[in-house]
Amino acid sequence: MSAISDDNAEIHKTIEIMEQRESQALRDGDVSALRTLWADDLMVNSTANLIAGKEILLEMIQQGRLRLRAHERRPVRIATFGKAVVVTGNEVSELVSETTEFKLFTSYMNVWMKRKKAWQLVARHVGLIQRARPEAGQSQ
Repeated sequence: MSAISDDNAEIHKTIEIMEQRESQALRDGDVSALRTLWADDLMVNSTANLIAGKEILLEMIQQGRLRLRAHERRPVRIATFGKAVVVTGNEVSELVSETTEFKLFTSYMNVWMKRKKAWQLVARHVGLIQRARPEAGQSQ
């Protein structure tokens, strides 16, 4: 394996860890962790047909408008493009609010960049595959 491939393998391993940390923080509503994991100029295109930045999303989490009971992320491909690392995969999550619950099956693309010696999520696109009501008494 060449030195570049070795470097990419190490970067990909790190990004896999970052993907799971970010997923856990979303599931837990951990605004403090998300502030660190998300770049200040984060751009997210969501299943709700909403293009939002970091502060809007953090506010939604703090107000309980974006709350996940379950969130399972399955990265399928990680690719390095210069200073950016792109992760594609799928997710299953349970979105809950005061009035409704939905189980979401989505595909996603996350873009990570290393800034000030730390990896941060800079862009995210989520595509809805299926939305369903969770079965009674079941969560992920």
